Amino acid sequence: MLGSRDEAEDVLQEVFLAMVASPGLHRGEASAFTLLYQMVTHKALDRCRSRARRQGWLERMRGGSESGTPGSHVSIESVEAARDLQRMARSEAPRVLTAALLHFVDGHTQGEVAEVLGVSRRTVVRMLGQFAGRARACSTQRHQ
Repeated sequence: MLGSRDEAEDVLQEVFLAMVASPGLHRGEASAFTLLYQMVTHKALDRCRSRARRQGWLERMRGGSESGTPGSHVSIESVEAARDLQRMARSEAPRVLTAALLHFVDGHTQGEVAEVLGVSRRTVVRMLGQFAGRARACSTQRHQ
């Protein structure tokens, strides 16, 4: 279903670990094998849907363009990174997002960011460090 033995094993392992972590999932209404089979099937379908969404997103970002035209350098990894950032942006404070944009995207120094935001440089260092930590954690979760 997934087209990759490694990915299928990953799904099976994730589901098995979920079953071990939550023994209440098996209420005795069906055999453990049946429950495992259903959970693996649903997880695999979720992965297929997710992959299809990413592919659609990738095509939209590329604009359906041929190689060599603007946007053709976009990869699945960059789409996933953009999605991670989109999820993070929903939960981050506007001030933190502004600091991250000014520093990481626009290239302003921490001192310049502090001046724009009206906070100390130390506060900017703390905000950017925490933001980078959450971004790393988000990326790590996606790769597990």
